[in-house]
Amino acid sequence: MGWIRKDLDDPNLSAEDRAAGEQVLKNFMANDTWTKKIFKDVGILLTSHPGNRPYLKGSVESHKKTGYWICLSYDNYINPEHAAVDYNSIMPSKDVMDNIDTFVMPHHQTWGGVLFPYFWLLKVGINTLLDFKYIYCANGDCILEKPENFHMLIEKLGDADILGCGPVKDNSFNTAGMFAKTSALKAMIQHFQDHFIPFEVYEKYTLDIGNTEGRFAKAIKDLGLKVVTVSEPCDEQMGRVEQGWWYENLGFKHIHALHNIAYRYKGIPPHHKYLDNRFVGGEYETIKKYHETGDKKLLEEWWVKS
Repeated sequence: MGWIRKDLDDPNLSAEDRAAGEQVLKNFMANDTWTKKIFKDVGILLTSHPGNRPYLKGSVESHKKTGYWICLSYDNYINPEHAAVDYNSIMPSKDVMDNIDTFVMPHHQTWGGVLFPYFWLLKVGINTLLDFKYIYCANGDCILEKPENFHMLIEKLGDADILGCGPVKDNSFNTAGMFAKTSALKAMIQHFQDHFIPFEVYEKYTLDIGNTEGRFAKAIKDLGLKVVTVSEPCDEQMGRVEQGWWYENLGFKHIHALHNIAYRYKGIPPHHKYLDNRFVGGEYETIKKYHETGDKKLLEEWWVKS
């Protein structure tokens, strides 16, 4: 029989039973810190894979500040043909797992590339969040520097179906960050599936539709969905700070791209707080020292040599 708080009012409780009851109730009520999120309108879906672990911790931590339910959809690198699997080398770290509300992982796939695994990350992730009115979806190497402004996404979407970080074109819809009605995303992923699975269906449509961004654009057009367009980032990879509406209002940044482009083109790397030193390597200390001192000579040693 379960405990309720009123049980503690019983004057006949022994000290031992009272202490035990208080602990049980404490454990019961502690779950409210995360279970109450199911009553909110928004579910957050972050998609990731082992190669993104240098950026995943920062992404999860920044999105957790919104207070919404977080589902991490993670690509499966556990190859059944390999008898020995080092889980520590491929799975999210414990502190990442501690900060999410749901973890989903589809079947191991041998397709390679981005298209096939990303479809399954979306499909299983969206199906996990169907109880929410809206789904916010982003790559697990993106962060929000202004999570307190998240309400602006709901306001901006209004009565439309989907709002992307951009660019949005007739034949391409950037999927790095998007906010949509759950019903719209569900319909879009079904459209994706209908033109993708099984392989004979993929063969039939791939030349006409193409990559993930093309398939999203095709779904939006065929389903007659209403899209909200906003000022766009400077490039699709969002590798520069001038990122358009999402950056200006949400502080939305693609940390992986900023890191890579800074290294290759002699730029300023993202702040070390968004990098996981367990997976970045020795360059973490260089980047950290730069942000602590502002000494650009440190970066001159770090930048790729032509």
